[in-house]
Formats: sequence, C-alpha cells, structure tokens
Amino acid sequence: MLILEDVLQLIIITYAVSLGLGYLLQKFLRMPWMFSSLFFGILLSAVGSFRSTLDSDSFRLLETLGMYLLLFIIGYSIDFRKMAKLKNQVFLGTAIIISCEGFFGSMLLYFVFPAAVSNSYLVALITAFAFATVGEAVLLPILNEFKIIKTNFGQLTLGIGTLDDIVEVLMLASVAVLPGLLPTLQAQSFPDPMMVLADLGLLLILVLVIAKFGSKVADVLERNHLPSFLFSMLTLLVFFSFVALGNYVAESLSSVGAIFGGIALRQLLPKEKLLQNEQAIEFLGYIVLSPFFFLSVGASVSVTSLIVSPLMVALIILVANGSKYVSSVALFRKLLGFKYSSLMGIGLGIRFSTGLVVQFILLRSGLISLYLYSALIAASIFVTPIIIIAYSWALSKGKPP
Repeated sequence: MLILEDVLQLIIITYAVSLGLGYLLQKFLRMPWMFSSLFFGILLSAVGSFRSTLDSDSFRLLETLGMYLLLFIIGYSIDFRKMAKLKNQVFLGTAIIISCEGFFGSMLLYFVFPAAVSNSYLVALITAFAFATVGEAVLLPILNEFKIIKTNFGQLTLGIGTLDDIVEVLMLASVAVLPGLLPTLQAQSFPDPMMVLADLGLLLILVLVIAKFGSKVADVLERNHLPSFLFSMLTLLVFFSFVALGNYVAESLSSVGAIFGGIALRQLLPKEKLLQNEQAIEFLGYIVLSPFFFLSVGASVSVTSLIVSPLMVALIILVANGSKYVSSVALFRKLLGFKYSSLMGIGLGIRFSTGLVVQFILLRSGLISLYLYSALIAASIFVTPIIIIAYSWALSKGKPP
C-alpha cells in the first residue's frame, strides 16, 4: 500500500512539474514540454529521491505503457503515400546524412569507447544510427512560426525528419534481434534468434495484409456511420494486440509491435476519422502517459558518470552534429546556398525522437553502459536548446529559398 501511495504522489508531482516547467520550456526556449519530466527525472537521480518508487512494478507499468504509446503514435503518423511523393533529394539527403552520422558515430563508440558498447560493432552501429535520427516534432512549430514550411528549406527539413522514421523502426527491430546474435550474450536468457525473427516476420506480414485489405474495412466503417466509441475501442484493440503479439517471444519486440500497430490502425480507419482519432491517441500518449516514460529516461541518467567522463559527451556532440552539418552543406549548398544549407545541418542536429526509446531499451538490455547512455541523453539535452535558439534567431533574419 505504501508503494501505491508513493506512486500516486510521484504522479501528482510529475504532472505539476510538467505543467509549470513545461510551460516555461515551451514558451521561452521552444523546447517540447516533455523535456520537463526528463529534467525532473535527472534531478531525482542526482538526489536519490523516489528510487524505490521508480523501480516498483506499478510505476514500471506506467513507464512502459507511455513508451509503447509514443511508438504507436509514431507508427500512426507514418504516411507511406506521402513519403512516396517526396522528392529524390529528400531520399538522397536522408540516406547520406543519417548514414554519415551513423558510420562516424559507430567508429567513435567502437574504437574509443568499446566497453560502453559491449565490445560489439553491431551495438555501436545501432546506437549511433538511433542517435542520428531527427526530432522533426521540435522543428515543425519553428518552421510553422516563420511561415517557411512550404519553402525548399522547410520541405527538405521535414521530409528528412519524416523519412528517418523508417530508420527508427529498423533500429527497434535490430535491438530485438541483436542479443541473440552476440556470442557474449547468448549464454544469458535471451530468446532464440530464429523465434525472434519469426515473430518479427509475423508482425510484418500482418501489417502488409492489413495494408492490402484495410481500405475495404475503412469503407465499411465509413458507410455504416458507426458511433465514435467503436473507433476508440478499435484503436485500443489494435494497440494492445500488436504489443502482445510482439511480447509473445521477446519483450523488446513489443516496441516494434507498437509501431506496426500504429501503421496498421491508419489503414483501417476512414479518412474522416484519422485526425479525430489522432487527437485522442496523442492525448492519451503525450499528455497522460509520456511524462512517466521521460521521467524514467531522466532518472536512469547517472549524474556521476557525466561528471567523471565529460569527454565522452563532448566527442559525441562533435562527431554527431559535425557529420550532419558537413553532409547538409555538401548536399544542399547549390540549392539553398551556404547559409541555409549550414542552418539545415544545424537544425537536423535536434534529437527528440524514437532514438530515446532505442537508447533506453539498449540500456535495460545491458547492451550499452550507463556511462554511454548518460552521455547520449546529456548530449541531446545540452545541444537541443542551443540549436533551437540559434536556429530561430537565424530564421528571423531572412526567408530561406
């Protein structure tokens, strides 16, 4: 009973912090308000408060549901028809920019900090690619504020940020399969890799079947003018079914199941219900449960590790953001000019995406060290507000092509 009382107390405090600090972050720094609970988690980690509550089964359930719903929202937001219409420059830009950061980041982790990635280049590569993804949700309101979404600059920025969602899905799938492929971890109680691949294949086949016949289901739902609660129930049914199917073999596959569930649901709903349903899902995911996931992300950071090894944070920032900057200038200088191709490279360095989830799972799976996890979170936290301020200031000085 005492644990439940502590969990309720932590819930109240987390919502209060999200309300107050979240408002200040979003208004004055243009940072997503969810960062407030992440900062609060880091504070709790530093002072050692609520440790037993954060480790309790009750809070872990809230944290896990928050993570799955965030992934479900990402899957629901992926529009493959829209992606197919993106210009070749977006595809080329995404491939080169993400690949450069993933490659150089993996080389840094594997050769400079091998123990932090279980002495495995595969772990280093997945960690680097997950960290390379773009937080387009942060960039969108800034581009909208300056009325430049429809410019070449805005379309390229959002296109790359949207297309890298596919990379995020691949990284989550890789994390699920990875433990069984590493000799150093095969002696532990990880599932058979073939079973993991079979479950992953089943999820993929199910999504493809729904994508093939989902429009017919959507037409039936649209013609019959069903009450709105049925769409909410369908959403919950799809969400928990895909998560449970992923969890049947490996817990880490639940994350992939959540994303695939979001993709599947989008195919089943009538067009007129997509926006309405998205608002309901985002309320449940972003407002109700995401603060507890971000609180756990922050609470898992070791402040001592950051104090002991600031060089790791500095090198990650230098290699990761430097790769995006150089790639962006090389690719888009002729189209946008040096100033705005440079600014694009800087803006794409904002990190607030599924990469956080991948890093969290890698830590919980014992594939990366606490030192590296803390450095990755710190790098995102330190760089994001600086980039947002510089990015907004530069855009206020002129309109890009």
